[in-house]
Amino acid sequence: MKNALLMLLAGFVLAGCGSVWKGPEAAPVRKPDNASVTAQELKTWGPVNLLQGLKSHCCNGVMIEKTAVAFWGEAEIAELQKYVDDTTPSAPVYRPSSAVMCHGPKYVSSVGREARHLIEGIKKGTYPVSQCSTYDLQFSE
Repeated sequence: MKNALLMLLAGFVLAGCGSVWKGPEAAPVRKPDNASVTAQELKTWGPVNLLQGLKSHCCNGVMIEKTAVAFWGEAEIAELQKYVDDTTPSAPVYRPSSAVMCHGPKYVSSVGREARHLIEGIKKGTYPVSQCSTYDLQFSE
C-alpha cells in the first residue's frame, strides 16, 4: 500500500513537469524539448504573458530566435519591474543558434532572472540578450 501511494505521488510530481509547455493563454501547447516562440507570438503575448509561460514550464529551456522587440517599451519595462525579485523557478530562454546546452533541472532559471533578461532586451531592442539565460554572469542571483 505504501509503495502504491509513493508511485501515485511520483506520478503527480512527474505530471507537474509534464511533456507539454502551457505558455500564455494565447499560446499553443508545445513539447518542452522543442518549445519555441516566434517573433509574432512575442508581440501578441507581451513580455508578462511570456514570463508567465516560462514560469509554468519547469523542465527544459524555451527556444526564441533573436528578435527585434521595438514593439515593447517603457510600459512593459514598468510591468516587468514587479517580477525582478521573484525566485519562483522558471524555464530558461535560449537561442536556436546556441551551442550551449540549456535544458534540464540543472539549468532552471527564475522568474526574476527572466524578467531582468526581458528588461535588458527591451532596452537593447532585441531579445533574447544571450545564448542561454542561465549562463550570463551579469544576471547572477
